[in-house]
Amino acid sequence: MNHIIPRPSPASSFSVPSSLFRLLVPAFRRHASSSRRTAKKLRVKPDQTFTSSIPPDKLYDHIVFNPPSSAPSVYHTPAAFLPPSDPRRQLLAESFSHANPYDDPNRELPPPARRLPQEKRYHLREEEIAEIRRLRTLDPNVWTRKKLAEKFDCSQFFVGMVVQASKEKKEKEKQILESVKEKWGRRKRYAREDRRKRRELWERDE
Repeated sequence: MNHIIPRPSPASSFSVPSSLFRLLVPAFRRHASSSRRTAKKLRVKPDQTFTSSIPPDKLYDHIVFNPPSSAPSVYHTPAAFLPPSDPRRQLLAESFSHANPYDDPNRELPPPARRLPQEKRYHLREEEIAEIRRLRTLDPNVWTRKKLAEKFDCSQFFVGMVVQASKEKKEKEKQILESVKEKWGRRKRYAREDRRKRRELWERDE
């Protein structure tokens, strides 16, 4: 006759009471009451120190000059601790004026970041253009477009319009370019190919 032996529970196998066993198992349960309490605490109005004291209609009528912070120097004494007749007060006032040199309305503004279009000049004569062609044909390695442009006070684009490089020079430059392309990685090859495709789309106005 077969007898079925009951399998012992985990609590009885470790000789731990069932009430203590329930306390040992962590319970990760969040009730609706605790969730609402947490959300209510998060819905707090910001303090007045975190908001701007400037009216909304005048918020964009000024420029904020906020220089980067730096460590204070031990040789610098604040103005509050200086006597009224101390000459360092004048030096401190001058240092503040140099902190923002463009605060003076009479001071000239810096030059524009972009170059202004230069006026075209037609000052070269036929003899000078013939000399450009002669030097460029004589030795293109020495008389480059940049050197000829500096010598005759013209642009490199004009030198390229006047005279073209020889076939040997073009072939040599092509070989140098191919040797440089062989060292390109996968990313650079993909970027150059993508640039070429975009240029073709630009030319077709697509």
